[in-house]
Amino acid sequence: MTISTRRLVQIAAWGGLVVAGTGFYLQQRVVDRVRNYDYYKHALKNLRAHSGAVQYLGEPIKDRRFKLSDSTNNFSDGKTARFSIPVSGPKDRGTYYFWAERDNEEWKITRAELELKSNQDARLVISKKMNPVFVGTSKEKFNYHNTLLCLVQAMQGKNTTVDLRNDSYICGLVVAVDGYMNMTFENAVYCDPQGNEYHFDNLFIQSRNIRYVHIPETTSILLAIKREIGGSKKRIPDKKAVTSSRKVKKALKQHMDTVASLE
Repeated sequence: MTISTRRLVQIAAWGGLVVAGTGFYLQQRVVDRVRNYDYYKHALKNLRAHSGAVQYLGEPIKDRRFKLSDSTNNFSDGKTARFSIPVSGPKDRGTYYFWAERDNEEWKITRAELELKSNQDARLVISKKMNPVFVGTSKEKFNYHNTLLCLVQAMQGKNTTVDLRNDSYICGLVVAVDGYMNMTFENAVYCDPQGNEYHFDNLFIQSRNIRYVHIPETTSILLAIKREIGGSKKRIPDKKAVTSSRKVKKALKQHMDTVASLE
């Protein structure tokens, strides 16, 4: 039976719609499943209870469906999880980033940050682990241990000034530096290009916005680098006399006999 080209095009179009619809349905099922996980609910609960988030977004704070195709920001391997969730309120909207780790059978939120649509140069820290262990991709770990990022990391626990690319700057206590040189401050003061000052209890700055990190005059750059990367030479253990075993002595005797016979 001969089928016209027009009919074939219609069949292909309907087939494509069915496949696309099935894929979209399955993605939405996965998204709904993630939204029912305890760590997802706990992360949203922390956001809605944070006074700073309520001040900037307003109430109620609503979460929207995240993109499952964004595997860089939305993934879970059973031990760690990281998601970026679109959120909105009456005043503003933005993206809510959170990280979670699984400890035995319990998930814990290790870090959470809010990036506002009206100010994408900084993030509001919602929660953070008190003594975080560095967790990141292989690229982050390489940067963390093999570049001068260690000098910036040495500023943790110190007050410093960071110049930004839009001619603004931030002063505050550095509490965390990750493998991409993103920095988290406490008790920070942000000064915009017009000279207006804004105070933040917690403030997150992306590395792409950083122009210059001021190193305090009281800090020795060389010593700071050595301290961070373990520049001091390791003590060479004392060589102990090795007692030769019977097999070693026998092999040595045979070797000496062979050398003597050649002479």
